[in-house]
Amino acid sequence: MSNAIWRLNTELLAAYTEDSEVIAKIRRSYPDFIIMATYERNGLVTGVQYRVPDARKRSIRRLLGVNVSE
Repeated sequence: MSNAIWRLNTELLAAYTEDSEVIAKIRRSYPDFIIMATYERNGLVTGVQYRVPDARKRSIRRLLGVNVSE
């Protein structure tokens, strides 16, 4: 599975994941993570990109298991 986090500006991070369990957990527990894009292959969602507030940096790092790339 591919996961990544990068900074959009001083207040927002972007996060990408292909892990369906993480996508479900975000949908269920993190209403402030806004979907920016969905990636599909053959009609099935293969990845989701989120806009995440900087205040939730620790949460998204733990969910995805990666650090922020600058």
